[in-house]
Amino acid sequence: MTDPSTLDLSGWGRTVRRTAQVRRPTYDGGLVDVVLAEPKITVRGAGKSYGDAALPGRGIVLDTTACDQIVSFDEGNGVLIVESGALLKDVIDQTLPLGWKLPVMPGTERITVGGAIASDVHGKNHPGAGSFGQHVVWLAVLRSDGNIVQLSAGQDADGFWATIGGMGLTGVILRAAIQLQRVETGWMIRNRLRTHSLDETLQAMEELSVRQEPDPDRYAVAWLDAHAQGGRLGRGIVDEFYTASLLDLPGAVAPFPEARIASTRPRHSLPGPGVMSRATITAASAARWHLSRSSNSQLVALRTALCPLDRAESWPAAFGRGGLVQYQFAVPPDQLGAVRGVLAFLGTRGMTPALTTLKNFGFGTAGPLSFPIPGWTLAVDLPARWLRRPDALRPIDKLVASAGGRVYLAKDAVTDPDLIPVMYPRLETWRRIQRRLDPVGRWTSALAERLGLLP
Repeated sequence: MTDPSTLDLSGWGRTVRRTAQVRRPTYDGGLVDVVLAEPKITVRGAGKSYGDAALPGRGIVLDTTACDQIVSFDEGNGVLIVESGALLKDVIDQTLPLGWKLPVMPGTERITVGGAIASDVHGKNHPGAGSFGQHVVWLAVLRSDGNIVQLSAGQDADGFWATIGGMGLTGVILRAAIQLQRVETGWMIRNRLRTHSLDETLQAMEELSVRQEPDPDRYAVAWLDAHAQGGRLGRGIVDEFYTASLLDLPGAVAPFPEARIASTRPRHSLPGPGVMSRATITAASAARWHLSRSSNSQLVALRTALCPLDRAESWPAAFGRGGLVQYQFAVPPDQLGAVRGVLAFLGTRGMTPALTTLKNFGFGTAGPLSFPIPGWTLAVDLPARWLRRPDALRPIDKLVASAGGRVYLAKDAVTDPDLIPVMYPRLETWRRIQRRLDPVGRWTSALAERLGLLP
């Protein structure tokens, strides 16, 4: 059994810090013994959740990153069996040069497979591909009583879907089988459109959504200039991507580019408020819009196109010691008024987001706590120091809930807990299944305790 280490932990947004006893066992090095010895455990992967989803409430933290092996990969049918602590980066490094890619990629490849499943992450191709969990063939899960069970859509479907999007609260995901997607190259074609108003941005995204629905290889995302006022509010940059074929590549370009080696050295937060202020955000937003131009058929490396956060490891540090809050929500397709309302609310209170992105969502999943629903998802990055009052974003919470929408639990740090049952109407169903999978009440997290997720 591994000896515990006392570590200072935070989420990627650096808004909350917790000192905790951390254990990092391997599967054959005492994992079950660790679980059975501790009354309360928070499961943690790479720690890239923005808020407190992977921070402890009570008890120890179980770090899964030592369980990081690719068990097998069938090059014929693209089925990967992998341990949950492996990074998506490790999977891509091994499988992309063989002509296979993950069918769903979030904005970073530096999260674990287990974290991707527990958060049921989504990408820019959701209308056609759905979320990460929809490509999981089966899961091996360690329950709180020490038993290991295999879950799939055909074998304990309730437990399977409660674990996908279940925020690590149903058990320790040990291994997963994932269906990958065949590709000819590791490049993408990007078409870019600069828009001049929110109406124009929304129209462009709606048109792209129609193309995305039948095509899981069609990606779309819009950056919005939230500082602009009046009729220019919501002007932006709309990017569409799709995987390049061999015929799309110039003769001198290799089908699969070499992986860029990104620095993983932690960046210390800048002192005080950092460099994020209303003035710098406004100036940067205006510059980004003015310097961008509409263009077609630009060749971009797949990993660069789909994982922009991996080029911004210092992003949270720029927000100073208080860190950043990313507020991400989804609303149904006929509730665009909620998107406009959120932007208007932030603008009237002088809280111009440092980053604002809009994506299309397609079909949802059977997961009771899975975030995506058909419609729209908007994400805004805000300096946490602007939200010192706990009710600073309550009007937005109420607006989202009344529109039939929900916040993304994997990124949450501020949502009103009273609205979680409204946003997630199948919460009680999930609690019932969670009780069955966690018969001794062992799993917890700061997020679960703050929002009252557990029974």
